[in-house]
Amino acid sequence: MNPIKVFSTLLIITAVTQAASAKRPNIIFFINDDQVKEEMGCYGGKVLTPNLDRLAREGMRFDNAHTVSTVCTPSRYSMFTGRYPGNSSFKSYLAAYPKDRHGVPGFNVGLEDDNMNVGNVLRQAGYVTGHVGKLHVGVHLKTAQEYAHHGLYDVSKQSGLLEPDNPNVIAGWQRNEKWYRQWIMDRGFSWAKHVYWGNVQGAYPHHNPEWTLEAALEFIEQNRDGPFYLHYATTMMHGGPHGWSRSLEKPLSSGAGKLESRPNVIPPRDELCRRVDEAGLEENTYGFTWMDATVGAMLNKLDQLKIADNTLFVFVTDHGTEGKFSLHDHNGTAIPCIIRWPGVVKAGSVCSNLMQNTDLVPTFFDVAGATIPQGYRVDGKSVQPMLTDPKAEIHDHLYFELGYARGIRTDQWKYIAIRYSADRLDQIENASLRKLPDLLAYQGGSKNASNHLQRRPHYLQPNQLYNLNDDPLEQNNLAGMPEHQAQLRTMQRLLTEKLKAQGRPFGEFVPGADSVPVEKIMPHLKKLEQLRP
Repeated sequence: MNPIKVFSTLLIITAVTQAASAKRPNIIFFINDDQVKEEMGCYGGKVLTPNLDRLAREGMRFDNAHTVSTVCTPSRYSMFTGRYPGNSSFKSYLAAYPKDRHGVPGFNVGLEDDNMNVGNVLRQAGYVTGHVGKLHVGVHLKTAQEYAHHGLYDVSKQSGLLEPDNPNVIAGWQRNEKWYRQWIMDRGFSWAKHVYWGNVQGAYPHHNPEWTLEAALEFIEQNRDGPFYLHYATTMMHGGPHGWSRSLEKPLSSGAGKLESRPNVIPPRDELCRRVDEAGLEENTYGFTWMDATVGAMLNKLDQLKIADNTLFVFVTDHGTEGKFSLHDHNGTAIPCIIRWPGVVKAGSVCSNLMQNTDLVPTFFDVAGATIPQGYRVDGKSVQPMLTDPKAEIHDHLYFELGYARGIRTDQWKYIAIRYSADRLDQIENASLRKLPDLLAYQGGSKNASNHLQRRPHYLQPNQLYNLNDDPLEQNNLAGMPEHQAQLRTMQRLLTEKLKAQGRPFGEFVPGADSVPVEKIMPHLKKLEQLRP
């Protein structure tokens, strides 16, 4: 072949490849903490959230979005991987729950050493991948021994908790935050900065969204030529008004100790509060407007850099509030979600079909044209068909899991099954009446179980079936009613398929050495009734 023609062909291939690469969108994944639909203006809430409202006007609002799990760690694990948390191969999780045993996914899963996560896969696909903010899927760091094991400054020490102005305390926190960055980059991310290992805590138990936003804006600016992926996880709105109201007066408190000055990236906090007052809204909504301002700063940065049209922006919450520590819909698994992608997503569109937070990572792989590594398990599905057609359906049912509970949801029906492991049954059978609530709670301990039992006396029943059309708050358990047995069997069949794909024992659905018959639990549930007022 003529060498000139070969060279020309190579130039054409290179040009086409570069053009295709240039069309790949930047991706911003904005993960909020503990916020529900009623706390956003675009979902009808009485709050001042102009930037989220703008995002919805210019993108698609999802009205039937769900999280797979209603506490931070398992939900966030799915948003790093696209997998159900029970499929985690995190070393400490498998050590506690080997694959031939009943799994208890909760605050015990995390990012694996094999780097099968969104940051690494997109990096290999040519993206610069960054993480900012709350992680909560790392190695366990709670005790002095665990901090010492990793060579970290012990922030569990009471002396450290009480001395936020101590230079040694500040230096220790700064050192830890840099270690957190490296841990994330060791998992395959290109870049990390201004990281919270988990929730705000210790010597600096205050939210500082300006501090996290500062790093996000830096990353966007540095990578303006793209393509980039930003995994941005604010600590807001964790803890509700009680959590963030104390933070308003602490602008120098951060995840890396005491700052020298407040990052000047959004309007002053008192100015944002004044806007809420002028809108005639309640003081306990200040925090939503505060967080919303960080969304606006990102949108403005994209406009300033003229890259908004080529940026896929996803806003989602990790889980609800009142329904936390449950698998119930209302303010639990049901979450707000907005996606903007100019030129692809029709402005102001609304999608009412089922989608889940497990679907977001495969969506990113899809739009980025990423090659998924061999052995990478993906449980979600790309929502790209929904982005161009809000009537498109990618699921006819969703799966949920938390602790000892598993769930299935269709458009109309929700089924929750609670089954305990053999080890847990042994603990239950030998427990005093006082300790029984902790052991029967499928996640979160007796206090959370008690709160849920006040709203739903059937919260711990092993089989729960709800008609969501007639009973959106899931107050009426239909599982024992003869006229609903066919529907119950349908939902149980769907759950069995999911559990078999996971490959772990779970009650009678997937029998095994760790399976416990329901009838062995019922006497203990009856005992629990003695503790109710």
